[in-house]
Amino acid sequence: MTSYSAPGRSRPGSLLLRCAAVAFIAMLLSVVGWSTAPAPASAANSRFLVVAGTASMGISVLRVAEDGTLSSVPNSPFPTGFGVLSLVLAPDGRTVYVPHAGDLGVSGYRLDDNGTLHPIPGADITVGGPPTAAALSPDGTQLFVVGGAPGHVESFAVTPSGALIPTGAPTVPVDGFSAVGMAAVDPSGRFLRVVTYLGNTMSNYAIAPDGTMTPLGATEVKLGPVAPGFSPDGRYLYVSNEFGFDLSGFAIGANGELAPTPGSPYPTHGVPHGAVVTADGTRLYVPNAMGGSIAGFDVHADGRLSELPGSPYAAPAATLPGQVALHPDGKTLYLIDVLTAQVTTRVHTYTIRVDGSLAPSGRPSVDTGVVMSDGPVVAITS
Repeated sequence: MTSYSAPGRSRPGSLLLRCAAVAFIAMLLSVVGWSTAPAPASAANSRFLVVAGTASMGISVLRVAEDGTLSSVPNSPFPTGFGVLSLVLAPDGRTVYVPHAGDLGVSGYRLDDNGTLHPIPGADITVGGPPTAAALSPDGTQLFVVGGAPGHVESFAVTPSGALIPTGAPTVPVDGFSAVGMAAVDPSGRFLRVVTYLGNTMSNYAIAPDGTMTPLGATEVKLGPVAPGFSPDGRYLYVSNEFGFDLSGFAIGANGELAPTPGSPYPTHGVPHGAVVTADGTRLYVPNAMGGSIAGFDVHADGRLSELPGSPYAAPAATLPGQVALHPDGKTLYLIDVLTAQVTTRVHTYTIRVDGSLAPSGRPSVDTGVVMSDGPVVAITS
């Protein structure tokens, strides 16, 4: 099978889930300070869940207790730009970057020991087109920003202070039309992947040490690909296909080339919205935004997926599951809404059983205070 196939032609179709976000970005495309941040805190016993709102100008921070219980941090949510569709957490576990399409900007923040977000001087920048995604290199020294229509990628160097400086590397185009592109860097740090939601392709790039990106061609996936997710060892990549109601799985070769995993694609029984693999690489969970559930899979040695007992697992009524986050203890899963009948995004807690199946924890949902958490806008600190 060809590793990098030619871009496929998009089929017509739409999905209510992302209509508001797509319309917002389209509108933006027709139109063409902060105090000093404290040094990063060690916060050995402080863990936080960070959730951004696409339709509200805020980033919510929830404290995660030792037993997995969530509580709101004082003064959360914290202000940021409008139209956040991506949030990335640096390897230090305390530095956060968000692109906000409303003012063509990207902002960086630091979490202190109390969970308060502080703007980083020099990390509030403007880019060439409404940014829809950001991705960090595994060592945290490079930030890649996707935006515009047609889509393109810009690269920035991350200084020790967290400030962002253009690398000077040329921008690279994204294959196909991408008003809501999403990106991820391989765990090796050598390759960048960008999916085109309004199409059926994933663009692939080699990353040089200076931030230069070399296009490697496009891989065909199914319609509506979002939020690429990797196995921790970097051997496998999974892409959620919203229009296909399934996941595309790929084995990653030594040179970055992709080959489908056995049995790919894998049905999720709903509209998948971003896959997350457990720290030990043995299980994968994906929320079904339409279908009101969470699909769970065993990840086999060859990257093949098979459904866990009882999958998919029901989400609370009147919610659209948007993202999942895994507690580092491997025993707790957090489900974050895209939209909910209660307006603001809620976080729901599940217990991960020994066999990988999920059960509601019985704890009440926690209100983030932000609205419409669409795209990969969730991170949990280590």
